[in-house]
Amino acid sequence: MTNGDGWRYVILHRWLRIPCQLSIRYKRLRRPFAVTYVFIHGLADTGRLWRSIITLLPKNSNYIVVDLLGHGQSQQPGDESVYSASEQARHVLATCIRAGVTGPVVLVGHSFGALVAAEFSHMYRGVVRQAVLVSPPIYRDETGNRRDLLRQDELLRKLYRQTLKQPGLVVASYDLGNKLGALGFSKTQLSKKDFAGFSGTLRAGIISQRAGRLLARTKIPTAIIYGRFDPLLVPRNFTALARKNDQIELYPLATAHSVRERTVKKILQVLSTKIGRASCRERV
Repeated sequence: MTNGDGWRYVILHRWLRIPCQLSIRYKRLRRPFAVTYVFIHGLADTGRLWRSIITLLPKNSNYIVVDLLGHGQSQQPGDESVYSASEQARHVLATCIRAGVTGPVVLVGHSFGALVAAEFSHMYRGVVRQAVLVSPPIYRDETGNRRDLLRQDELLRKLYRQTLKQPGLVVASYDLGNKLGALGFSKTQLSKKDFAGFSGTLRAGIISQRAGRLLARTKIPTAIIYGRFDPLLVPRNFTALARKNDQIELYPLATAHSVRERTVKKILQVLSTKIGRASCRERV
C-alpha cells in the first residue's frame, strides 16, 4: 500500500478529480460486452476476500476484483474525503473501464463494499444489471434529536467514533481476531501505518452515509444477504427498505458478519437466479 499525497496526486485527483487506479487482485475478461461480476470488499479487508467465490463462478463468466482505496495494494491518501462510498464508486468504475470491462456489471459488495455498490448503482445505474449487498451496515440518517440517541444506528456510530480514538487497541484487536480466525477477513494486516485508510473509510464511508436513502428509491434489482447474528447491522432498516421498494429482496442467514461457506452458497444462488421485481418478502 502506498501513500499518494504528493503534488502529483493533489493535481490529478483532488484538483482535476481524475479517479484513482485501484489495484486489481483478480481479473478474467474473456467475453467482450458480456456481464462482468464486480466484487468489492469491506473495511480493513482486501480483494482476497473473494478468492473462493470466483473459483466457483461459471467458467465463461467475466469478473474483476479490486482493492479499494486505502486497502491492500491500492493508494492510501491522507485526504479523508476520498474514502466516502461515492468516491470509492468513482474509482471502481474507472478501474473497470481501464481494465477492459465493456458490458453491464453485476455488483457484489461486502460490508462497506456493499455501501460502495449502493452508490455505484445510483451513480451509474445505466450499466448495473443487479446488486448483491452482503452484510451491509446501512444506518438511518443522524437527526441530532435526543430521543434518537438510543437507536441502534446511533449506538453503533458512537462505538465507531470511540474506536477511532484508540488506534493501537484497534490494531491489536484486529490482529488477535485474525489469528483466531474470528473476523473472517482475508488475513490482511492492519497497522498504525495503514490506519489512515481504516479511519478515513470508517468516518467518511460508514459513519457518514446515504445508502438507506439511495436504496429506498433504487430501480436496480438488489439482494441484501445478512446474518441474523451480526452485531454491526440493523435488520429493521432492511425490512423497512424492502417494504418501500419492491426491487429489494432480503435473504437472512443464521450467520454473523463475515463471508463464510453458507454466505458464499447464498451469493452464488442469488447470482444464478434473476432477482424479480414482484416480491419484497424475506427468503430463507
